[in-house]
Amino acid sequence: MRLLKGHHGAVRCLAHSPDGERLASGGDDREIHLWTRQGSPLTRFRTHGDWIRALEFSRDGKNLLSASWDDSVVQWNLTRQKRSVQVGGFHGGAWSLAFSPGGEILAVGAGDGKVRLLRGLDDRNPLTVPAHRWPVAAVAFTPDGQYLLTASHDSTVRIWTAAWGRDQGILVGHKDWVRSIAVSPNGRLAASGADDGRIFLWSLAEKKQVGLLLGHRDAVTRVAFCPDGRGLISVGWDGTARLWDTRTARQCNAYQWQTGRLLSLSIAPDGMTAAAGGQDGTVVVWDLDPLDE
Repeated sequence: MRLLKGHHGAVRCLAHSPDGERLASGGDDREIHLWTRQGSPLTRFRTHGDWIRALEFSRDGKNLLSASWDDSVVQWNLTRQKRSVQVGGFHGGAWSLAFSPGGEILAVGAGDGKVRLLRGLDDRNPLTVPAHRWPVAAVAFTPDGQYLLTASHDSTVRIWTAAWGRDQGILVGHKDWVRSIAVSPNGRLAASGADDGRIFLWSLAEKKQVGLLLGHRDAVTRVAFCPDGRGLISVGWDGTARLWDTRTARQCNAYQWQTGRLLSLSIAPDGMTAAAGGQDGTVVVWDLDPLDE
């Protein structure tokens, strides 16, 4: 376990590069920090005028995108270590980001409940989807790139066609803000975490709840599937990170590092390590335990 220190405020978002060799973190201090896989600091960027809420690497790892409550998304050229593109107009703040699996579409969820689908950040005619009544806290594509899932403070998860933003259904069950959504590597399951402390597992084919994971004592802020598709990690306001077996809906382990509320999460592409961001500005990197056979 390694503690990465450098932020002066809560760490709201984390992202691993596609090769797993870099970790990006961002948060309330309006800074983005880049770290090596071993936890050494590489560089930092600062341009946003408000909290940074989401980070996403490009598929080739050459660029990093950041979404902020200053209503903008910025693209950073990591080779030149400078800002290359900045796009504004995300009313209510830019809350969430996700690239489609092939990198052709960028989805940006905003505080006004809308999702913008862009063919590149400099797309001058993006498709805007009025997805929710409240902020879109999380977005996630299915592995085949055909569908986009959106999670909102209106307590729902919705499914859309990725190409045209057409409504494909709604997943209802949470009783409070839904803060996170993730799709399994095989595209069969989705997991959602909410302020009601519950994690739901959903069958995407049937559009119904098929599992309930209970253990967190407060809001669940992030969920993420392990690359094997069987394990799921969640973090929350109770300061814990929890490892679940999605086949049995059983909690396999719980971790706590006294960093205050845990607000962000990212799993390395090889599934060997994970990182969580704390309210106190600390990033924790730890080795993941294998699930029992």
